Amino acid sequence: MIGKFNVRKEIFEDTPNETLHFELTLDSKEYQGHYKENEVSWFQMQPDQENHEMKLEDLEVEVKKRIKEWKED
Repeated sequence: MIGKFNVRKEIFEDTPNETLHFELTLDSKEYQGHYKENEVSWFQMQPDQENHEMKLEDLEVEVKKRIKEWKED
């Protein structure tokens, strides 16, 4: 399961290229990525390169859910 989850910043805020930069901890490993137009893009090292109990598809659904909650706050 996801430990910490943090939206670090909005890149190109209030422009058509607006992107969210997020970071999370999964099984004590840290990952970062971008979220734009309901798509998650991972930086290296990617979660699917490790052996986690949580499938990548489930992780991305959870990331999208948490970003939606963050935007509503």
